[in-house]
Amino acid sequence: MDEQLAGQLGMGLLCLGCGVAAWLLPYQWNPFRLKRIVGQMLSSEANKIVPKIVGSILGVLGVAILIGTVVVGKFK
Repeated sequence: MDEQLAGQLGMGLLCLGCGVAAWLLPYQWNPFRLKRIVGQMLSSEANKIVPKIVGSILGVLGVAILIGTVVVGKFK
């Protein structure tokens, strides 16, 4: 397999994996939760929604990269 294709597939899988982790991990273990100053400025409900939003964006990006790699091949 070509190195560039392997990198594209790896990036797509990494984004997809991080997106799934942001959705499934409990709030206290979620690496995408807001901390310190920004986390204190928002309500607890908003703090719990932020990892879901980030996870959705990463999941869609990962799927788009994987589909683009399958359809187009190497990105230029």
